[in-house]
Amino acid sequence: MEKIKTEKEWYDNPNVLTNILIVFIGIIVILSQSFAVKSNLGAEDIFRSLLNYNSTYILVLVYFIMLKTKIGKRYFNFLNILLIIVYFLNTFASLLTVFQSFGITSLISCSLNLVILFYIVYTFMKDTRFYYELKLERIPFDEVTNEWYFYAVGILSVILLVTNLILVENFQSVVLALFNCIYMMMFARYVYLYNCHLEFIKKKKIKEKE
Repeated sequence: MEKIKTEKEWYDNPNVLTNILIVFIGIIVILSQSFAVKSNLGAEDIFRSLLNYNSTYILVLVYFIMLKTKIGKRYFNFLNILLIIVYFLNTFASLLTVFQSFGITSLISCSLNLVILFYIVYTFMKDTRFYYELKLERIPFDEVTNEWYFYAVGILSVILLVTNLILVENFQSVVLALFNCIYMMMFARYVYLYNCHLEFIKKKKIKEKE
């Protein structure tokens, strides 16, 4: 007889996925700065690269590290709101990029950021009082299921990767594009699992009332 699996796979385990994301984001930041140094950029250019390219990664890294602490767990909803603000600013910046340098890459990147923004607002806000205070329940987030949000992020990430691979001219850009695609999928998986957790709690409360 086959053994029944009692342990979750890493992609179904939020704690394991969080640990992998922390390590992976750290690698992306280190690699991008290493590439900047090897390109013989000045200190000012390297610092600008850190702020422009890695600012979102660094803030998300801080978010996941905080989740491993007691303070982060206590103020989980507040951290989620800060994460939403980070991705709102990131989406706004990508929207400006579309107007400044209109192209297929900027359009796909903007679309991806918009989907991620809607996804995390739909997921993280609905467990807080702000969801109803801001009347977000009027926005039809539920028209798209949790699975389809996850698939949309995955599909757009792959399309963006393929586009970048066609357009990039150096090895460093290829590596960063690949790592960015993997990060997007893992981040979307994290949001997906949290959404599943909320749905489980919701169903549990309904059964208790019956």
